[in-house]
Formats: sequence, structure tokens, C-alpha cells
Amino acid sequence: MRWHPPSLLAAVLSLVALPAWAQTTNVALNKPSTASSIHPNGYPTQFANAKAFNGILNTEDRWAGASVPSATTPEWIEVDLQAVHRIEGITLYSGRDNTVGQQMLDFDFHHRLATTASFEPVPGGAVINNAQPTWTLALAQPLETRYVRLSCKRASADGLCRVRELELRGVRLANQPPTAFAGNDTAIVQPASSVQLQGTASDTDGTIATYQWQQAFGPTPATLTGATTRTVTASNLTPGSYIFRFTATDNGGAAVSDTVSVKVHAGTQAADARAGKIHVWSRGGTYDTAVFLPIEYGADPLKKYPLVLSLHGRGGTTLSSDHTTVLSNPEGFIRQLIPGKAIVTTYPAVVIAPHAPRIGATPPYDTYWNVDLTHALVLEAITRFNIDPDRVTMTGLSFGGAGVNDQLLKYRSTYAGGMPLAYTSPVANPLCSIADFPLWAAGNSGDGTFNAWKWTNPTDGVLTQLRQCPNYTGEIQVTVTPGTTHSGWDEFWSRPDAQTWLVSQVR
Repeated sequence: MRWHPPSLLAAVLSLVALPAWAQTTNVALNKPSTASSIHPNGYPTQFANAKAFNGILNTEDRWAGASVPSATTPEWIEVDLQAVHRIEGITLYSGRDNTVGQQMLDFDFHHRLATTASFEPVPGGAVINNAQPTWTLALAQPLETRYVRLSCKRASADGLCRVRELELRGVRLANQPPTAFAGNDTAIVQPASSVQLQGTASDTDGTIATYQWQQAFGPTPATLTGATTRTVTASNLTPGSYIFRFTATDNGGAAVSDTVSVKVHAGTQAADARAGKIHVWSRGGTYDTAVFLPIEYGADPLKKYPLVLSLHGRGGTTLSSDHTTVLSNPEGFIRQLIPGKAIVTTYPAVVIAPHAPRIGATPPYDTYWNVDLTHALVLEAITRFNIDPDRVTMTGLSFGGAGVNDQLLKYRSTYAGGMPLAYTSPVANPLCSIADFPLWAAGNSGDGTFNAWKWTNPTDGVLTQLRQCPNYTGEIQVTVTPGTTHSGWDEFWSRPDAQTWLVSQVR
């Protein structure tokens, strides 16, 4: 074969000059997926959500939703790319086949970097009155993301959403390191000689492969039990300061470390005999309060602690009927600190859980949180206990969540963060007034009181509006948990990341 140098050079240059779109691949192919619903007829051979990402364009392999969608209740399908990718284009093959009249009419695309992140709209990905069975979007600016969701709001023919194939053109980015948090610094008082430490780690573009705890500093070698898990027990501790290092390594080999300190105080008990226990703070019958003090409270008279306000729901209680003793199972976050709970010996904050007085004799559960009296309680607690005024947070369930919202709207300058659970979104006016306030809301997806759609819908949900505020800091998050009932708060408060969040916020 004769060699033609000019022709070969032209061919090489043509390959080099290919646009980014031509050099990318369909990174969604055969990746895990989820969907809001799946049509029952023919499942799983015809309508499984994975069929939308298998590369087959015939009429039998596709995803179909089970319900007719609307603008407020879309049917959706989401793909997990299993790592962070740079996405440069999207192609949607909708309908039963390639015939006009079978396509999606109204739809939009959103994406997120992690399951804990909020959805962001894909620029150019909102479509109304689509007339094409095959729709393509070339992004002006590539997206770096892991999860992509298609929400179908209106479809033609029988009104059901169908996807024959959804292609995401892009490339996988280099492995990103994980994040790790060893937990908050803590202390114990002799005769205690052991402490349990809880680390947390996450990876936006993969999974955590290994955990490792090591002692970095201390007066004597500690015994570490469970050193290759998230939770380690450090024992045989003697008076002095210890530092332990927590390392998380992802499935790509990237590792990151964080440290936590443990101070061991000498003595037979804490300077304050109430430390590590819950006691009653009597306030003359008006918001008498259950109080938890950290295990080492009083050992260092100069130390200041975070303060967590815990509000029970309408009908919940924290104290006995005569307000002289703390219930064995008080309602609210303080339930995580009753005797025998894992974090009693490590939780580094003072927690106050007032007992709301009834308003009227009947019904017996007619309790609401007065915004001014609640705030007065918090201010008094700051002066009564060794509290750092810049580290005061609040949390509550149901009507306790309403109490959190009320404090946020009227007295937000007092608090470093709020965690309302199983309660609807705040009604700040203007809404942007709270866009820079750390807020973590959570509730069950089917809880009408929580109203997950009001919080998260991509059109006019509270999160969507807040992200458009010029003072938005990204410190607001909403966690929607599985479930159809008005419940779930105890499970959420038992999460180490929720417990840590309440003592990590700084005003």
C-alpha cells in the first residue's frame, strides 16, 4: 500500500480537531437507576427503569411510569453514574417508538452531586410542548455531577411517561478524595477510662472502602477496639489529653484524615454531680425544663459548651405531671441522652428540653410553644450554665418544629442553626431573610404535615426559591426519608451526623 503523508496528516489532524461532544461516550449506559413508579403491565421485561439505560432502542425495552403525571406530581427516572462525570450533552428517546405523537410533551432535567445535596436544574433542560420523539441538548457549559433526574410532567397518547433510552454524553472525572469527620472533641472524668468515638465519611464520586483509627498523641498507649470501623472504643485511658486520627479511604484509593481530642480529667466524679445525667430545672411552673449536662461538665470551670434546645410535639412531654422528675422516655432530642444511650458519655453539649404548659384544661394535648417565653428560657440557660453563646442551636418535632420556625423568624440572631423535623417549611417574609441561616429540615415523604413537595419541588419549592436569593450560603438542607406517617424523628435524631450537626454550628 502506498503511503500518502499529506493524507495521513490530515486524518490525524481531523481526529485531534474533533469536538468534545464527539470524544465523549454515553456514561449512563447500564448504570443503576431508580424511578418514581414502574408500569405494572409487562414488568420487568418491558417497563423496568433500567431499560432506559441499556442502549436498546426497539419498542419493547423502555421505562414507563405507572401514573399519569402533572406539573406538581411528575413521574421521574434517575440514574446514578456511580462517580462524578463531566456531562456535555443529553439525548432523550421518548415514546413507544420514533413516531411523532408518542413523545413526552413537558419535562425537565435536574442533577445533584450526592444524595445529600439538593437538586439543581440542568440549564436548557426544561421543555414545554415538545414535538420531537428524539430530543437532544448540547450543554453550553458542561456539568460536573453524579445523579441526573428526568421529571416527566405531561405526555401524549395515553398520558403515560415513556423512555426508550436516555443518553448522557460525557467523561468520568479523576477520582475525588472523600471527606471525613472524626467527631467533636470530648472529655471523660475518672473513674471512666474508655470512650466511644464515631467517625463519619462520604464520597461524592464513589464509595468508602476502608476506615482506620489510630492514636496520634497521648500520655499512654490506648487500646483501640474496632479500629477498622467507623466506631472505635478507646480504653485504658489515663489523665491527660489524647488525639485520635480517623482515616477514610475511597474505592479509588484516595484517603483523607481528621482528628478528635479526648481529655481525661482526674478525680472520682465531675465537679458537678449532675454531669452525665438529666435533671429538672424548676422555673416556677412556667416551662420547667429537663436538662442534660455533659459527662465532664464542671471539671473545667472555664470551659463553655454548646447549647441545644429540644422541643417536644403537641401532646409530648418531658417531665412528670407534677414537674418534679424527668420521664424515663421524654419526647424530643433529649430522648437520645437518657441512661443507657450510646452518646451519654460523649455528647459535648448542654441540652434543655422544656415541658410546655397546657393552654386550657381540655383537650389534654393543647400545647403550643410561646415564642417569647421559649426565647426567655434560652437566654436564661445561657447565663445559668456554662454556655458558649455563639453555639446555640434548636431542634423540635411536629409542633416543636413549629417552635423552631418561630424562633428562627423572630429571634434568629440568638441561634447558630435550627433542625425542624416533621413540620412544614418556614414562612419568612421575605424568604431571603433566612437564606444565610443554617437549617436542616427532615421528614417522611408521605407526611402531609411535613409536605416534602413544598420543601423540594424544583419549580417553586422553598429550596428552589432560597437558592435564588443573593445572600444564599448553601447552608440549608432538606432530608426526605421513606415513610407515609407523621413520625421518624427518633430515627433521625439517632443519626451521628444529625447529632454532630447540632453541636457544630457557630453563629
